[in-house]
Amino acid sequence: MRPLREILPVQGHQGDERVKRVDVVLSGVGGQGILTLAALLGTAAIIEGYDVRVSEVHGMAQRGGPVVCHVKVGERVSSPLVMEGSADLLVSLELSETARALQYLRPKGVVVVNSNALPPPLSIIAGIPYPSLNELIDEARRIADEVYALDASGIAKALGSPPSANMVMLGAAWATGRLLLSMDSILKAMARTFSGRALEVNKRALEEGAKAVEKLL
Repeated sequence: MRPLREILPVQGHQGDERVKRVDVVLSGVGGQGILTLAALLGTAAIIEGYDVRVSEVHGMAQRGGPVVCHVKVGERVSSPLVMEGSADLLVSLELSETARALQYLRPKGVVVVNSNALPPPLSIIAGIPYPSLNELIDEARRIADEVYALDASGIAKALGSPPSANMVMLGAAWATGRLLLSMDSILKAMARTFSGRALEVNKRALEEGAKAVEKLL
C-alpha cells in the first residue's frame, strides 16, 4: 500500500480555516456492515487523538432496510449530526441509497459509491424503476466535485469474503484523501475490531479498495 500522503486541513464549518474537520455520511442497507464501518472510523479517530461523534440517524435492523450513519471527526466537534448540505464525504454501499443521502453532501464534496445494486423486493414486485449507475453518477455530479464508483461487492466476493465490502469502501474512502485519518490509525482500529482470518481478509479488502480508487485518480 502506498505511503500515507499529507492530508490538507479541512476548512472549519464555522469559518476557521485552521480547524481540521471532516464530516462523513455513510449510507446503505441493513446487513452491509454500515454500523461496523462507522464504529471503526470512530475508533481510528480516537487513536489519532481527534474529537469524534458517531451517530446512527435512522435505520432498520432487518436486511434491506435503509441505514444512515454520521461520523464527524476533527480537532473540535460539537453536534453529533451532519447537517444537510455540509458533508465533505458521502460513502454509499448501495446504489439507490446514494440518491437518498445526497441531501447531506456539500457543494464540491466527494462521493464514493458501491456500484452493486440491491433493489428492494417491493420495487421488483411493483415494477418500480430502479436507477442505473450512470443515472446515480450524473445526479451526484450535480453536487459533488468528485465521484468514485467501484464494485466493492465484487471485490469482496473475489477475496472470498462478501461481508468485507464495507472495508473495501473504507479503503476507497481513504484513497480520496478526504479523511483526516492515517492508514496506521485505521489498521490499529481494525486490529481492535477483528482478529485472526477476519482481520487478514479485511486488511486485504481495505488495500484493494484503495487501489481501486487510485486507478481512478
